[in-house]
Amino acid sequence: MSWFRARSPRFWLVLIVAAYLFLAVGFGVANPIFEAPDEHHHYFTAQYIADHGRLPTVDPANSWIGQEAAQPPLYYLLGSLLIRPIETGVAEDWVWPNPFVRLGDASWPNNWNAFIHTDQENWPWRGPVLAVHLLRLFSAALGAGTLLFIFGTARLIWPEQPDRWLLATAVVAFLPQFAFLHGAVTNDALIILLSAAGLWQLVRLWLQPITRGRLLLLGLTVGLAALTKAVGLLLLIYATGFLLLRAWRDGRQETVWQTAVYLLLPALLLSGWLYGRNWLLYGDPTAANQFVKHFGGSRGFGLQDVLAESSGLWLSLFAVFGWFNVRPPDWIYWLWNGVVLAAVIGALTKLELRVTKHRLPVALGELRAWLRRPAIIGWLLLGWFLLVYAGLIRFMMLTPAAQGRLLFPALIPLALALAYGLSCWRRSWLTAVVPALALVTSLFSLLVVVPGSYAAPDSVAVGDWPETTVAFYHDLGQDMELVAVQIETATVQPGEAVWLTVYSRRTGPPPEQPEAENAPELVIDIFGVEMALVGKLQTYHGQGLYPANLWPEGRIVADRLRVDLSETMNAPAEAWLDLRLAGAAQGVRIGAVKVTPAQWPPTPAERLAQFGAGLELAAAHFAPQSARRGERLMLTTTWVVTAAPSRDFTLFFHLGDPAVPPLAQGDRPPRGGSYPTGYWAAGEVVADWYTLDLPPDLADGRYPLWIGFYDPVSGERLPALVNGERQPHDAYLLGYLTVE
Repeated sequence: MSWFRARSPRFWLVLIVAAYLFLAVGFGVANPIFEAPDEHHHYFTAQYIADHGRLPTVDPANSWIGQEAAQPPLYYLLGSLLIRPIETGVAEDWVWPNPFVRLGDASWPNNWNAFIHTDQENWPWRGPVLAVHLLRLFSAALGAGTLLFIFGTARLIWPEQPDRWLLATAVVAFLPQFAFLHGAVTNDALIILLSAAGLWQLVRLWLQPITRGRLLLLGLTVGLAALTKAVGLLLLIYATGFLLLRAWRDGRQETVWQTAVYLLLPALLLSGWLYGRNWLLYGDPTAANQFVKHFGGSRGFGLQDVLAESSGLWLSLFAVFGWFNVRPPDWIYWLWNGVVLAAVIGALTKLELRVTKHRLPVALGELRAWLRRPAIIGWLLLGWFLLVYAGLIRFMMLTPAAQGRLLFPALIPLALALAYGLSCWRRSWLTAVVPALALVTSLFSLLVVVPGSYAAPDSVAVGDWPETTVAFYHDLGQDMELVAVQIETATVQPGEAVWLTVYSRRTGPPPEQPEAENAPELVIDIFGVEMALVGKLQTYHGQGLYPANLWPEGRIVADRLRVDLSETMNAPAEAWLDLRLAGAAQGVRIGAVKVTPAQWPPTPAERLAQFGAGLELAAAHFAPQSARRGERLMLTTTWVVTAAPSRDFTLFFHLGDPAVPPLAQGDRPPRGGSYPTGYWAAGEVVADWYTLDLPPDLADGRYPLWIGFYDPVSGERLPALVNGERQPHDAYLLGYLTVE
């Protein structure tokens, strides 16, 4: 017995829509202001219309509206009517952009917030905050309308199967991305609704008699869609072709002129002025060139390049939040992928049975009869999805747009396909379990993922940190103190991340009006060989969410940070980490990490000498071999480590008799001091270099060159052996230099 039969379908529909509204409104409350793709652009476009009483135009100087000024304006016009009574003042003044945000990167552990959020966003809402939330409620209401049209379309197609009506509606209502999107200020909410309304009307016109009133209503719907987003033009093309096919199927020529008069004419009268305006303003009826220009021009992608971005498109069809940079745990994707897979298997099983029973039409008469079959409506709806997808692919060729929400105008064919495929299993429990699991994914995203991503870090008590944490209590300036640091990464390779936790404290009262201008910025610099900068992170404190000028005096906040090393840095090396505030000339050294190459060089077979228990010289070459006084010698060496040295040793590079003080020397730790022997481990092959400057008063002659290691504290040299025989003075003879 199906899960809903204890109650009428209408009861369950009301329950589904109510649950959806809880989710959408909940996302609107839980998600901080403007933490959805382009939400601030959408809001300020509506605010501009409310303030000025006219449509904006694309103006590079007005970054708050941005490219959305080129969008069809219906959503913004309606939104402006809602917020016009609200006194917002200069709304831009309270917005604090985060200059360190990592848009589109869900792997980054901080700075996923595009804006800094302060107490002025808290309840009770006032001014522009109230206006934003009112527009978010408007979007949520539009989403409820979309669900009704999904339900109505399924009911038209399967009049005797209410389980499919409800299943199609529920999977969309409880889709995390759908609820999140409709908890934001976005024109997507209106185009999704109008597309669903248009498809519902087309299905009704296919299955039921065509009337002028129904055609006119469709024309108005399509015209409004074209005033909402450019995909509305695709709906106009699709609806026209749909009705012409209907006319040909029934042999009714009057449907052709009725389509022109009652569909095309109203749609063009409603929206044609906009596309003419775009032509005059931008030289493109759709104004798509303004979006391409905004993102730096056409990226010139081909189909293969676009398809390579399909993984991001697929994931964001289900659940990617924030600015495409907040992802839920993988189990949510696994669950939704399982639902889709189950639906596909069920549909393919049923489709195989149908194919074996029916052959394709081979004549026009047979084709007309084939078009009268009930199942054909599913293929026609598939055509709408393919048209929307083709339009998205074309747009992705020009500019980054791999976002699943852009496929939502085709939600009806997607939802009906899922409901059909799942119902093919003929398991009544499935129609209850799938919506329940879908609801769990949305609730988890609403209650855990989104609020957890934007929660400010908690205060930390002194000493309330791991034992490996090193205390500093160093004054950084700007009323900030570095309390302690824990470097979590010990060994890393070029291109990988160094993880650390920084504990900071505010030592003075916060400013009366915290703003970006008085917010301290934390800087981590990483230096490698010869003090080359090989990694840098600059961010607000509190993982980018909680700038320190918002902290009360005395609060200690922990920042867990990731600093990426350059992929081309010289390795191996000891990389030093310095911490400072932006503007400070010098930082405090907080520690170091060992950086090893992704692959060590092959181990040479030859051995020239051995020093101590584990350092073997495999190759050595100095140049030039004949020099003038005052010139510089360069020595290159290759070392094979057979056992880790016990501590740091210094290499000596001497000219002259080893029994007396050297005539010239180039002593220093290995690799310019950037990779001390204390880091060396068994199996490593270390390439190194040294220099030696010849004295300007050096007499002509032939001089020996020696190398070896000594303890810089005690001065004691490591034993030097050649073929197992210890060398005098524990030095290895490299060769002779001729000075002339």
